[in-house]
Amino acid sequence: MNSIVGKDHVRAPRPRKRKKIAVGGVAAASLIMLASCGSSSKSASSSATTAPAASGGTAAPTTAYSGPTVNLTFWSWVPGIAASVNLWNQTHPNIHVTLDEVTSGAAGTYAKMFSSLQAGNAPDLGQVEYYALPQFEHTGGLMNIAPYGAASVQSDFVPWTWSQVTLGSAVYAIPQDTGPMALFYRADLFKKYGLTVPTTWAQYQADAQKLHAANPNAYIGAFSPADTGQFAGLAWQAGANWFNTTSNSWVVNINDAATQKVANYWQNLVSNHLVKVEADFANGWYKDLSDGTLLTWPSAVWGENTIVTNAASTSGDWSVAPLPNWGSTSADGNWGGSTTVVFKDSKHPAQATQFAEWLNTNQQSITSLITKGGLYPADLTGEQQSAVNSPVAFYGNQNIWSVFESGGKLVNTSFKWGPIMFTTLTDMGNAFSKATGGSGTLASSIATTQSQTVSAMKSQGFSVQTAG
Repeated sequence: MNSIVGKDHVRAPRPRKRKKIAVGGVAAASLIMLASCGSSSKSASSSATTAPAASGGTAAPTTAYSGPTVNLTFWSWVPGIAASVNLWNQTHPNIHVTLDEVTSGAAGTYAKMFSSLQAGNAPDLGQVEYYALPQFEHTGGLMNIAPYGAASVQSDFVPWTWSQVTLGSAVYAIPQDTGPMALFYRADLFKKYGLTVPTTWAQYQADAQKLHAANPNAYIGAFSPADTGQFAGLAWQAGANWFNTTSNSWVVNINDAATQKVANYWQNLVSNHLVKVEADFANGWYKDLSDGTLLTWPSAVWGENTIVTNAASTSGDWSVAPLPNWGSTSADGNWGGSTTVVFKDSKHPAQATQFAEWLNTNQQSITSLITKGGLYPADLTGEQQSAVNSPVAFYGNQNIWSVFESGGKLVNTSFKWGPIMFTTLTDMGNAFSKATGGSGTLASSIATTQSQTVSAMKSQGFSVQTAG
């Protein structure tokens, strides 16, 4: 979570009184990240007893706890995560975790989390996506778990994920899964239309032109205005760095050259009708993936199951290639992924940290998260498991996972999220929707989002600078 630290790990200034969150707005804002999340039913939770006090700084790895039984509560929306929780409870009789299966953060759980934090009755642990971490930290909702040994597992994870969960020497979450991006493409239709699998975005545009000339009803892909999570991943790949800090101020640079380049590129495809403007994860879009209207989808690793589930008739027709690049230097972006946090009022932070570490590094747990939850692990050893390292029949027996593993190593570790991302991404999606409707451009939308974010941050008491 170095999205809230500067070069010297200086915490950005905040209002003297922490802001209350407009929880309704949080729920609406986080809808833009819904694609990479699952949901399930809800069960009851339980309370806990007093935990050992923490010391400052970092600590040695957590050792096995053998004291009186501790009860922890955990909110998560990952399908099938109960299997991991049950395994923990079977093997750790003195630390019992009660799982509360909730809807995804985007579907209301983030709003519920903020409300519970304000009321002082938050769970011990929760599922929080990377982009949302700074907003939870800004409102004081997260426990620094470094004193309980969290830093000892840093080397277990894909490097960029650790930079997302840390603030100087503080650790605010344990990474769980990631969303490295690649290009899903219809291999059968690429062959039919004589298209070359693109290695650069210039080649992707050339393919788009050739395809649309051959069949005006077919498109190289879609542009989904409200899905700013995908756009953020593409900007990340291009070298964008939207937030930073210097001295005691936030630096906001959403309107940087890399983001403008990506916006202008997609604007050209939209203006020339080379991509279809439509909402993703909707029935019409699923139909287009199935019937050959759309030939590609630049997406994250979790998109594998999206296509399998919603375009089943195309089994054997799809393949996966690295995301096209902007030049000769390979890079990748990330779309999605989440973490396990310990909330600020947990009476058992040491035991909660132990569970968070185990959940995301124990190989039996990771196997379950992969096979039942559909997650791509942030744990480096987990990436080598056969469940995410074997040929997939639906994709022509291609080992698609190797593409994503390689891509994950190319994700820029310096990309940072800001402290009001719910607002920023919602404003961006609204502006994109207007632009694709004829009011403005994608590039002007980025400039507008920059201005709106700066104004919103200043209104919340942040010291803000703009780059350039």
